[in-house]
Formats: sequence, structure tokens, C-alpha cells
Amino acid sequence: MERRIFGFSVISLILCLFIALPLQAQYNNSSTSQTDKRPVARKPKKEKEKDIPVYPLLNGLEVGLDLWGPGSALLGSDNFSTEVSAALNLKNRFFPTVELGYGSSDSWSDDGIHYKTSAPYFRVGVDYNAFFKKKFQHRLMVGVRYAMSSFKYDIASLGIDDPIYGGSYNPNIEDDIWGGSVPYNHPGMKSTMQWFELCGGIRAHVWRNLYMGWSLRFKFRLSASTGPYGDPAYVPGFGSYGSNTLGITYTIIYKFPVLQR
Repeated sequence: MERRIFGFSVISLILCLFIALPLQAQYNNSSTSQTDKRPVARKPKKEKEKDIPVYPLLNGLEVGLDLWGPGSALLGSDNFSTEVSAALNLKNRFFPTVELGYGSSDSWSDDGIHYKTSAPYFRVGVDYNAFFKKKFQHRLMVGVRYAMSSFKYDIASLGIDDPIYGGSYNPNIEDDIWGGSVPYNHPGMKSTMQWFELCGGIRAHVWRNLYMGWSLRFKFRLSASTGPYGDPAYVPGFGSYGSNTLGITYTIIYKFPVLQR
């Protein structure tokens, strides 16, 4: 179910890119064709520079809320996340960003192992608007992030009903190398992960100071420490535990403009 949701979201984002970029090219071609009809001698040399919007250094404070995490949980995902972001708009070109979030997971693996965790996470980085010279307010964003999460997680095997005495118990795991067995129930193991993200996406100007848009996040693990009895299945903010993974966000953003004196 979760893979279908993620696949549908990636396909939607790709379709948005294929739709938005041709429209932008058509807009540029139409503007160019209208400009070519004017006599060359009448065009000032610096006309193109005058057409570029000029923004102040501090162009506003933008606050965002991710809708993808809660939405995927409502559609049946075992993982849940929610996050808020704050970014400074510098000349509508650079966006230093801080993101704070909370992630949790309560899932079972195919071999009957139960994983459970919940913890906050944070990211810090900067985005770049490739459309900063355009007259419209839509944005094509690329960026980088450093992220970290410190969390505890539980691992336990599937409980088995006792046919003689009733109730259920946690079965032992046999050690094929050293012999013997140990109960496979390890709550509260500690873990820390740091990772690096490459981000890219589109933010559409919806109305006045309101923006919405998709973003793809390519995540690469920098370092990780895990418990002695097994790796976590899910890392808050990162996703499925591994060396790298792919994430997606759908964010609604409001821009607080700078007050003019």
C-alpha cells in the first residue's frame, strides 16, 4: 500500500514537471516573438535588465507545513511524520531553511518482528530559486540539507499463544553459532543518525502570499549508531533504515512580507 502511494506521488511530481516546464517555455517564446516585432533601433540596450524584478535583500519570512506525512498515514501507512519549516527569503533567490519534525512507526516485518519508535528530528540547509529572474511568482527550487535524529526503538518477535496455560509469550531466538537461546524482546535501544539531502521541486504561487508544492529528497546516510540486538526499521525524518533512500514532501507555505518603513 505504502509503495503504491509513494509511486503515485512520484509519478504526479514528474507530470507536474512535464506540464510546468513546457508552459514556461511557451511563455518565454511568446514574449520573445512579441519583442522581435519591435524595431531593433528603438529597443534600449538595458531593456532586459529593467524587466528583471528587483527584490530587497530580506524579502520575507516563510513558514511551511508538510501535508504528505499525515496524508500517507491516513491512507494506511505504518509510518507517520509531521514537520514545520521556516525560511528567510533573500532577494527571492536564496532561502536559508530550518525544518523541525516528528516521526513515528509501529510496524511488523514479514518474518514477524515488531518495530516501534517515535522521536523528533531536524534539518538545516538552503534552497535556490532557479526562477528568480522571472516576473511570475512560481519557483523551481533546488537545495541541500544536513539532518539528524536521536531516538529509541523497540524490537520484539511475534508473540505466540500458549495452548496449555493460555496467554501469549515471546519465543526465544536460537543462536546457530554459539548455541543456546535468548528472548528476542529488546525495548528502548538507542540510535542516532546523521544524513545529507539533495532536494528539488516546484512551488506554485496559489494566491497572494500562499504557495504550495512538491519536493523530492534524495537522502544519504553520513553516520549511524544502532542498538546491539538489531537495526531500526525506520528512522524519524530519514525513512526506512539503510545507506540511502528517497523521500517526498508536499508543503503549504505562507510568506510574511517585510514591513516597509
